[in-house]
Amino acid sequence: MVWGTTIAAYLFLAGLSAGAFLTSSYISRKYPKAVTVRMTGRFISPVLMGIGLLLLIVDAEAGLKNPLRFIYLFTNFSSVMTIGTYFISFFMLAGFYVALMELLKKDVNKWVEFIGVVFAIGTAMYTGFLIGVIATVPLWNTGILPILFVVSALSTGIAGTLLVSGIVNKQVVHQVTSVKKIHLSLLAVEVFLIFTMFLITSTSNEAAAESVASLVYGEYSMIFWIALVAVGLLLPIIVESLELINARKMSQTNEGLQVAAAGSHSIAGTLVTETSVLIGGFTLRFLILAAAVPIAFL
Repeated sequence: MVWGTTIAAYLFLAGLSAGAFLTSSYISRKYPKAVTVRMTGRFISPVLMGIGLLLLIVDAEAGLKNPLRFIYLFTNFSSVMTIGTYFISFFMLAGFYVALMELLKKDVNKWVEFIGVVFAIGTAMYTGFLIGVIATVPLWNTGILPILFVVSALSTGIAGTLLVSGIVNKQVVHQVTSVKKIHLSLLAVEVFLIFTMFLITSTSNEAAAESVASLVYGEYSMIFWIALVAVGLLLPIIVESLELINARKMSQTNEGLQVAAAGSHSIAGTLVTETSVLIGGFTLRFLILAAAVPIAFL
């Protein structure tokens, strides 16, 4: 395995941070009264990105120990990592600004927020391109991977935002129904992308087939089927679906009182769903790195 758990954590946190920022931006427009959810997304985004960058610096042995490696991240323009570093830098600046304005209870400059949204999307895509450009690893070198990582980033971003919001105030997570619908759709798309990527990649060459085999029925199959598929995808899909069905029934029987009725319920479903999604998000990145089999050159 070329990259280990530290890089998997970095990729996970970068995507989660970008997804949380995008979630908070959507909430600020769609649900202006859902202040707790909006603030949560805006606060956790730069914090998570900062932790992720710290992990990357430690893994690269940069910083005070070897500052030249840190500088090299900004100057090697032939590297995807350098492009990603600029994406992350602009995203971090916008994220910190938005969080600061939220903390000071001041209006956020819409242009700065727009820049944050653009670079949040770029950051989510970059986490897939970072390893996708390595042509010697067929499992990584596929056009589906960046799309999969973007979808997963949005999904984990929603999960992280709603999980923390629910802990702070259990009623607010029932006030953002469209977010839950989007979340359910993203999980379904993620399942489709994973198995489509496996199907296409496994037929490309022997190394790719080995990677997919190690995930589906080989060395990593237990983690794949239990931690990723069952816990990280199917469980939240089932629970989220049941919650949305229940919310729809309540809206039909108690029209106009949906929020009040939902607020009286526990957040057990939300805690289970969002925690499971976060577990699945990290597991996905760990497995993609762990199962990588390079092409053997004779």
